[in-house]
Amino acid sequence: MTSILNDVRYWTYHDSIKPTCIFIHGFTGSHAGFQYILPHLKEFHIIIPDLPGFGESPLTLKKYTIDELAKVTNEFVASLKLATPPYLVSHSMGGLVAASMLAQNPELFHERTVFISPVATKVQYLDSRKLGELLGRLQYFLGKTVPGAGPRMVRSRLLSRLATKLILTTDDKALEKEIHGHHFKNLEYISSINFYHKLHKDINKKGAIDYAPEIIKKFSPLIIAGDADNVTPLTGEKRLANALNGELKIVSGVGHLMHYERPTEAAAAIAEFLSR
Repeated sequence: MTSILNDVRYWTYHDSIKPTCIFIHGFTGSHAGFQYILPHLKEFHIIIPDLPGFGESPLTLKKYTIDELAKVTNEFVASLKLATPPYLVSHSMGGLVAASMLAQNPELFHERTVFISPVATKVQYLDSRKLGELLGRLQYFLGKTVPGAGPRMVRSRLLSRLATKLILTTDDKALEKEIHGHHFKNLEYISSINFYHKLHKDINKKGAIDYAPEIIKKFSPLIIAGDADNVTPLTGEKRLANALNGELKIVSGVGHLMHYERPTEAAAAIAEFLSR
């Protein structure tokens, strides 16, 4: 079921009397990216918003930063008026947003929280992620400054396909086609290239580890990571797990798109951890 609250469009799944999980999607994504995990988590009531400026939620942020995105999303969570604090489950940039959410308003959430392939640390100059960060920054800079050609480049299906191919690990051609389809749909949802440009810069200059001093005061995290992830590499996920005194679940042979490619294993790890 879809609803809107505080200008945030959100979707609900499964029986509302069950424990509630709120899922936070990644950069350029939407609620639809979690559809492969949902059938394996029927023991939970799941709420998935399209974050402000993504998917079907309008861009209402005053500042284009992770902390502002987290602040507004926490206001949405508070407005749900849930009977008990929900679990928070996040993916990629969503993990960075979730870390800020937990640090800003820890009282809103259950002590157990799950990060799937989160942005663990900021991108350093000699980082393996640096080239990708520079190319992404250039794409969005040109997108917002070059009339006509710039926006077309940002919304290019060819560039989307190439970028996705670089992070895919599946050999399933049908699944690969579905993933490309999801990413093509996300191109249609781009609310503001200037917003994407500024948020992309903010994402790469911090990591969830920066919120560790506040998170460890209350929360017990699980980090689920693929050992073939070239977007959020395993070295950073291990550092984050150590900083958060959290558990680390490593899924072999999969990269950053675990929620598409290996949803059964990701869901099993989530359910086992949250049901203890």
